[in-house]
Amino acid sequence: MTTGRRAERRKTVPIGSRAGQRTRSVLSVRLPRLRRGSRVDVGGEVTISTTCVEQISRCIGRSYRFDPHLRARIVLASDADATGTRRTVRVGPTARLTCEQSRPNRNHHCPLVVERGGFRVRALRDLPCPRSECRLNMLVDAASSMATRNEVVVVGSDQKHGRVEGGKARLGAIVRNGRVRTRRQRTARERASTLPAAFGGGKRVVYSKRLRGLRRGDVLAVRARQVSAVSGRPYFVSDQVIVSTRPTAVKPSGLARRVVSRAGTVTETNGFNCTLGPSAFTSPCRSRKVGFATIEREPRSRSGRAKALYVNLVSRGFPKLAQRPQPPNGAPRGFPPVRIGDGGFLRVTRLRAR
Repeated sequence: MTTGRRAERRKTVPIGSRAGQRTRSVLSVRLPRLRRGSRVDVGGEVTISTTCVEQISRCIGRSYRFDPHLRARIVLASDADATGTRRTVRVGPTARLTCEQSRPNRNHHCPLVVERGGFRVRALRDLPCPRSECRLNMLVDAASSMATRNEVVVVGSDQKHGRVEGGKARLGAIVRNGRVRTRRQRTARERASTLPAAFGGGKRVVYSKRLRGLRRGDVLAVRARQVSAVSGRPYFVSDQVIVSTRPTAVKPSGLARRVVSRAGTVTETNGFNCTLGPSAFTSPCRSRKVGFATIEREPRSRSGRAKALYVNLVSRGFPKLAQRPQPPNGAPRGFPPVRIGDGGFLRVTRLRAR
């Protein structure tokens, strides 16, 4: 199971003077009834953005120039607002980074990805919640020794006139009761070696994996890495994992929308500024993605034959400019493409109850 569309529970998280001082629950999903022996795999991602450096109309809270230290972790809890250690149990690693504010190496948007989390229920009394009321919460905190009052980070992205755009986070889990058949598939073969410098469109499939013999009830756990190198100036690089009927598709096909949970999307789209100088994302920049999907109906063609589906890692990139000339074809003139480097992969684990 995963959170729904635009699942962010908060628009902002206050910045404390020390780590953990002002932790907030930004995502929450309810688990099914747990039992002794249940195994739960968890993962999620959230985009945290810094507000503006100068005090202008789009600022959310007060502007600031320091670099906030960010952390995200997933906990087992009894209610969606629980954050304290007495009411929660951590069930995965902590994602952490420092989101750079200084130009020209400003990251602005900083995705935090928590993967390879999970737990096993050995005794029901050890749960911090009644077994039918357990939830997973994604907790986020931001800190800087230079922080004062009314300084925040944004959960999602900041837009014009102080508006916050969500839909850039997802939290999910797989609950295993009994025996499960597992099949792992992995590819490091790049379908695209570059991403065009395009303000409009320009999406490319970087990695793709074909899945045959899918059945209703199958669950897909997906992890991906991408290495992107930029030159000349910072670029914004974004990624999403989708399911489609073609290995070159940059959005879910009609069939995938009908038979795969969340309309064929495995993750949300999020990204960051890949910079030339020191920052949380310095070229060559590393993107990470994690997500889950459920096959809700067996994929079949119009003739009734079983149909293979593809899990695709879709990416795009464009240069960061103060003034953005946009030629008719949408491709900035004179800017080099983003180069896809070695070290990336797409891994799909298929789970099926026996």
